[in-house]
Amino acid sequence: MSKSIRQTKASWVISTLTACSLLCALVLTGCAPSSQTTSAGKGRDLTLADLKRRDVSVKPQELEPIAAEKVLASYEQAVALFSTQEERALALRRMADLTMVATEDNMIASLEESPLVDGATAGTSPQIEALQYTKAVAIYEALILGAPAGTDLSEEYYLLAKAYDLNGESDKARETLDALVSKYPDGEFTYEAQFRRGEHLFLLGEYSDAAEAYAYVLKAGPAREFYEHSLYKHGWSLYKLGDYDLAVGDFVALLDGYMPTPPPKTEAERAAERRDRTITKIEAIPLPEVSKTQQKTLDDTLRVLSMSFSNLEGAESVSQYFRTNGSRIYEFKVYSALAELYLYQERYKDAADAYAMFSQKNPLHPMAPSMSSNVIDTYQKGGFPSLVLPYKEKFVEQYGVYSAFWARATPQARDQYSAELKQHLIELAQHYHSSAQKTKQPKDYGIAARWYREFLTTFPNDENAPVMNMLLGETLFAAKDFRPAIEEFERTAYDYPPHADAEKAAYFALLAHQEYLNTLAKDDPTRRGWIAKRASSALRFAKAYPANVNTPKVLDNVIEDQLLLGDIESAIVTAQLIIELVPPAPQALREKAWITYANGMFDKGAWVKAEEAISKVLEFNSIKPQQRVKFEENLATCIYKQGEILEQEGRLAEAAGEYLRVAVAVPNASVRANADYDAANILLQLEEYDKAINVLEGFRKRFPSNALTASIPAKLSFAYEKTGNLAMASAELLTIAMLNKDTNPQLAREALLQAAEMREQTGDTDGAIELYKKFIWDYERPVAPRMEAQYKLVGLYEKQGDSNKRYFWLNKLVETHASAGPEQSDRTLYLAAYGSYNSADALFADFKSIRLTQPLKTSLKKKKSAMQKASKAYTKTVQYGVIDFTTAANYKLGEVYRLFARSIMESERPRGLDELALEEYEILLEDQALPFEDKAIAIFQTNSERTSNGVWDEWIQRSYESLSKLSPGRYNKTELTEDYVDVIY
Repeated sequence: MSKSIRQTKASWVISTLTACSLLCALVLTGCAPSSQTTSAGKGRDLTLADLKRRDVSVKPQELEPIAAEKVLASYEQAVALFSTQEERALALRRMADLTMVATEDNMIASLEESPLVDGATAGTSPQIEALQYTKAVAIYEALILGAPAGTDLSEEYYLLAKAYDLNGESDKARETLDALVSKYPDGEFTYEAQFRRGEHLFLLGEYSDAAEAYAYVLKAGPAREFYEHSLYKHGWSLYKLGDYDLAVGDFVALLDGYMPTPPPKTEAERAAERRDRTITKIEAIPLPEVSKTQQKTLDDTLRVLSMSFSNLEGAESVSQYFRTNGSRIYEFKVYSALAELYLYQERYKDAADAYAMFSQKNPLHPMAPSMSSNVIDTYQKGGFPSLVLPYKEKFVEQYGVYSAFWARATPQARDQYSAELKQHLIELAQHYHSSAQKTKQPKDYGIAARWYREFLTTFPNDENAPVMNMLLGETLFAAKDFRPAIEEFERTAYDYPPHADAEKAAYFALLAHQEYLNTLAKDDPTRRGWIAKRASSALRFAKAYPANVNTPKVLDNVIEDQLLLGDIESAIVTAQLIIELVPPAPQALREKAWITYANGMFDKGAWVKAEEAISKVLEFNSIKPQQRVKFEENLATCIYKQGEILEQEGRLAEAAGEYLRVAVAVPNASVRANADYDAANILLQLEEYDKAINVLEGFRKRFPSNALTASIPAKLSFAYEKTGNLAMASAELLTIAMLNKDTNPQLAREALLQAAEMREQTGDTDGAIELYKKFIWDYERPVAPRMEAQYKLVGLYEKQGDSNKRYFWLNKLVETHASAGPEQSDRTLYLAAYGSYNSADALFADFKSIRLTQPLKTSLKKKKSAMQKASKAYTKTVQYGVIDFTTAANYKLGEVYRLFARSIMESERPRGLDELALEEYEILLEDQALPFEDKAIAIFQTNSERTSNGVWDEWIQRSYESLSKLSPGRYNKTELTEDYVDVIY
């Protein structure tokens, strides 16, 4: 490669520095001594080892710049001093190079200082005058003329030509270059010289010679400098000569250098794809990055290449060339450049055909969509509207989301044409939508809907998607295709980020729902399902747009749908939405919502919320009387049910409060009777008897005909009893007995008996006797309670001191037991024994009250008769076998005989008996009394023997006492006891 002037200048500077370095070295050498000695090494030469070690620091210094004029002046003086031709030639060469560089630098500096001064009018400084290219030319000429034969002067010729050129002597420059290539055809500077020749010839219009000169450079290959530019100008030269097909080759070669095409796939790679059934993805074309200068060259190359093809067969020539010479990665740029040329020439049809040709020949090329889109733009610029619409449809079919191209393209490849595809889809949809609005035909709306759908499928997340989706819904609605219209309106409303049409779309969805329901028959099995969907859509609308003016009415319709479907729970929720709307719904709708909410809460058993809602409803003046009665009843029920829940939870006091609240809230409610009754029961459980009595008494007065009233007396009697008011309790029991005598004899019998007992407890003996008697006479069966009543009467008459009546009821105990039959029991036996014993005691008392007086026969007969009755009665008591009375009866029986014997002995003596007669009479009485005394002893002994069976009571003890008196020798003995010692000695 040839050296430039600046390269020469650099070499010269290096040489100068080298010379200075050598000069300094010589000076230093002259200053240093040739040899040195020391005391230690006297008599011998010093070596490097004898030098002291020193720290040497080298500081960089800047040389002062020397003006080129001074250097040239030095060289001019030095030339005369050189003795050989070679030395003088070297000095002259350096002078010429220095002149070229200095002249160029001075001119650049001058322009930088006064950039606005015209070079033709500006004055030349003395320095620049001294350093003109003419001087360099003269020096180079002198070198060439003075050079010995055989010297290689190719560089000098090259530099001379350059000096001529810079000095404005272009003809001499060309002649010098001609001489160089002639003298040195294979020299180092020949290729650049040929390039410079080509440039001169091209400017002169000598294109054939210029082409030859450029061709010489091209033979060196791409590695040679100026190859690229030579290739470009060689093509231009051929173009100027009219050799367009040859020029195309140069321009394509140049483009290949900038945009190399990857090698095609091998047959093995293609076979592997077929075997694996893989689809080659269409990749976006990554063209290499170039500099601005290279880009300008590229643009110029494409322009002249398009001009070349234009002068051939146009787009057909482009297709033929690449078909013959192989496809290129930049091929689309060639078609584009040709089309742009045609557009510049206003050949619109040819431009469109050029774009279309590429897409037709390369249907799966990544740039095919953009080229096809350019066809549409060209038709529009050229004023061919009839061709635009069909080609847009073709574009979408070839490159849209349903095309093979789209399926195989990568996202990057799709991005290259997505903007065009998007615009075409929008324009197609709008065009056919406008047409359908004119014809009003459903099929025409269907065509528009097809383009809207394809847009949404292709660009679901595009910023225009909500608008396009809204238009799709409107199109389907206009076509009366309501079901898909519903879907599209709802998608527009809810599936996108917030946008201007969302609220409108949501409302249109509801209109579409209604229109679709209007098309369904009343008995259509799908109708209920669509009603539910409409309700769901309406709720979604209301939640998303609560402030919309239509929201209250929409929610009201939802409630109607939900109630129609039996979905009470959802109707409640919807009603609550209306109630809570901000801004508030119209009053009529609010009242309707409150009614729905109240009824819903009541139906689902949410009693607290239902009560609150019903209370709110009852505030409305619009409620009709019949409705008011119903809601008041429901209000009472809500309160009552809350009481039931509290009662089930065991919160009895609170439950009673709720039950009693019914009367406060709705005094005439039908459920009040149950509420009062349940409250009374709970108060009884809580032992709040006074409160319970008030409630029960009130209940009986308020609800005399209620079935529950029959049970009130029992509860009142219980409450009165607990409060200590036994009289009132007894009265209630008597009421129970009277009310239930025929219908429930058992209850009546128990109540009557309890009433009698309570009268007895209050001290109302007469009243108690009356009720006990009534009980006995009214209820002969069962026997057990009847005998208990008889037993009670015995005690009461005893209390009154009426022994006759007492004796009567004692005997009734015996009689009743005797006639009890299978109802006899231990208790009846006991009571019979009790009656028998106590009636015998009465006879015993009678017996004891009779004294034996004279005449003895008469009184003895009477006493004996009484004795027999008493003994018979006690004997009967013993026969019952009730131990409590057996020992007593036995004792009393022994006492009868003992007392009878003693009565005999203590009987009144006849008057007028002398001492002897009296003694005999005494003996006679003893004889009469002794057998009875023996009987008494025998009976007492029988009683005492019961101790062997573990029986001991008062009567046995008394029997022992009687025996000790009757038979003291045997029974009146003192028990001997000894002290015991509890200490061990």
